[in-house]
Amino acid sequence: MRISDSNNYVRLLNRIGFLSVLLFSLVACKADNTHGVYYLDLNICNERYANSEQYLVPISFRNGILCVYPDYHTESQIRTPMGLTEAFLLVDRLGLRLPTPEVVDSIYFQADVRLAPIPMPPTDEMTTRAYFVRHDSLIDAQLQQAGYEIGPGIRVSTQAKLIAGHKKDVVYIDRNSSRVAIYGWHRLTGEPIQPYSTVHHDEYYDYSHGVRPVSPEVFKNGEWVIWSNR
Repeated sequence: MRISDSNNYVRLLNRIGFLSVLLFSLVACKADNTHGVYYLDLNICNERYANSEQYLVPISFRNGILCVYPDYHTESQIRTPMGLTEAFLLVDRLGLRLPTPEVVDSIYFQADVRLAPIPMPPTDEMTTRAYFVRHDSLIDAQLQQAGYEIGPGIRVSTQAKLIAGHKKDVVYIDRNSSRVAIYGWHRLTGEPIQPYSTVHHDEYYDYSHGVRPVSPEVFKNGEWVIWSNR
């Protein structure tokens, strides 16, 4: 089996698992009196987490539904990295949390769009906004080549697409840590360029980092349950 076929097979299995979770979560469904059947209310995440700045997308996670940003946090429509303090301030304000490497992997393998990483030269400018903007434009060019219209709608509308592979994630670590934790930037083979690392100090960030808020709860067996960092 080719690597591309294997990846497609894994993605199909993830999708089947996700649909199974949704079908059995009847609290997340509404009755259609006209046809006498149930239809899925895919807005469950956005009703639960109304303060989110992006339209949350549901994924399958630990036999439940986890709500995640379809893309990374943006400022003025630019995917903008941030240090640990700012990242925690952001997710606290939204009522969300930082992902774990387990979540990052789940997002990648269930993504609608998987982009190839675009490393840029590691110069002194890699922590400047000019570098952020340049990298962001390269990512948008990838999306355009894949047939997507670039703009707010790809992140904030009901047509939001789950996009992955284009950044390293700032992942959960104790908020009082002197180090920031990063992980991800998956190659198209599914292997992350960046293994879990705490090499940088807590306020370090560069163009390759991204903050993707996720829900602190999973919807499982008809109720919302806090999930652990295990």
